[in-house]
Amino acid sequence: MKKKIRFSILAVKLLMGAIFFGALMCILNNIVGYVEFKKQMEAMYGTITRQLAYTGSSYIEGDYISSWLYSGPDEHWGLANEKLQELTETGELAFIYVTVVAEDYKSRTYIFDTINELVNSEQYQIIPFGKVSSLEKKDSAYIERLRNVIEEGEPYSTFEYKKGGGHVTSAVPVKDSNNRVVAIMSAVKPMKEIALYRANYLRSSIWSAVALTIVFLILYTSSLYFGIIKPIVLINDETLHFAENHGELTGKLKKIKNIDEIGTLAKSVEKMSKDMSRYISELTNATAEKERLGAELNVAKNIQAEMLPRVFPPYENHPELELYATMEPAKEVGGDFYDFFIIDDDHFCVVVGDVSGKGVPAALFMVIAKTLLKDAAMHSDSPADIFSRVNDILCEGNATSLFVTCWLGILTISTGELQFANAGHTHPVILHNNEYSFLESKPNLMLGAMSGMPYKNHDYKMDDGDRLFLYTDGVTEASNSQNELYGDERLLKVLNSTKGMHSKEILSFVRDDIEGFVNGAPQFDDITMLEMAVKHE
Repeated sequence: MKKKIRFSILAVKLLMGAIFFGALMCILNNIVGYVEFKKQMEAMYGTITRQLAYTGSSYIEGDYISSWLYSGPDEHWGLANEKLQELTETGELAFIYVTVVAEDYKSRTYIFDTINELVNSEQYQIIPFGKVSSLEKKDSAYIERLRNVIEEGEPYSTFEYKKGGGHVTSAVPVKDSNNRVVAIMSAVKPMKEIALYRANYLRSSIWSAVALTIVFLILYTSSLYFGIIKPIVLINDETLHFAENHGELTGKLKKIKNIDEIGTLAKSVEKMSKDMSRYISELTNATAEKERLGAELNVAKNIQAEMLPRVFPPYENHPELELYATMEPAKEVGGDFYDFFIIDDDHFCVVVGDVSGKGVPAALFMVIAKTLLKDAAMHSDSPADIFSRVNDILCEGNATSLFVTCWLGILTISTGELQFANAGHTHPVILHNNEYSFLESKPNLMLGAMSGMPYKNHDYKMDDGDRLFLYTDGVTEASNSQNELYGDERLLKVLNSTKGMHSKEILSFVRDDIEGFVNGAPQFDDITMLEMAVKHE
């Protein structure tokens, strides 16, 4: 039932469109033909009437017109009037009249006026010689035509159509012996035949157009059905089957033998079916693989999180150490890391690093770097020496060309002496004299970039109440939807508003400010923060 409905809708739409455009073309052709017919009829009547008007003007000697206006009709006038009357009847004209137009074109004077005896004498009367008629009610086009006849000697023809047919009026100049226009000869011819011609023309053209339209529709609809409708309906049915059966077809498209766009469409649907089946199979395998990788990444994420210290406060036997740290990877796993550990009873090591790149490669490189740094720190109390050893090891067989920026400091707990080294990392922030500022030092080359590089130690004395804030560039380079960076100045401003807070509260406050700044923009880099203080009192 659904197939029949789809077919009928398509067929009716196309058939109605064909009927509409066929009828439209039939009407337009008749209109164009009638316009051309009318044009030819007017040209014929205009030519005949102008020729008769010129014949009539030859009966009048223009030199006598001024004397007739002054003295009245004479024998020459009478002879001319008889010839004009005879021409009116033999030429099957309705009227012939000759007028002299005033110089201001506001009136005209009748010299001759003849009427065919076949014209209704009760409706039309001969206008007597010398009758002055006003032209002030005539439109500007009529006056312009008179002006062209008198001043330019140009004849004209006008047509007026009525229910019974209409008439044509042709006006030509009447000239004297000096070739000067002295009057206007007007001949009016009825167009009784035009009604009959028009009826015959319309009858024949309409019937022929209707017959041709019917033949056209029969041929067109047959071609339309077998060449377009039937193949399209078949393609439509197959695509529905395609959608409902996971890309499978019934094979009916092979019946379409068109060598046009419809045939191309049928072949494309068949190809799409094959591609879809292959794609579904590949997608099923890819989805299973993605789920497997997702599960493995979740395990890797948990392993990475467990590798970082997560117990705070970290040491019950060292209550003077206040510390808290967080690491949020941009992907499932990241390249940022932090670490802290007791070297001996009076020395405490803290380190923050950022591996180039993201994802699994960076996470693996991070594990190696973190392990090497802790192992080296347990055998040396010099941050510069630790970096030199780890750098040389990381450079060996580093085919991926990964590197790690790192800041490492060793704190003498009893005195507050802090010795640190910076391998291309961001400068930490120190709270001293109740004011946060950057603990700046000239950084050395990042670890893993080039072997044999020297590193330099720096010293700083942390007093009671001083705080150290370590972070990776994911903090200051966090960006909002306008690509504006969070920046160093905003970080200092926020930290200076955290006075009196504990380490955990400080990190939470900074993280909330970052979230407010980015306002939902995606995180493109790992964000790691560590905040610590040493309190002897």
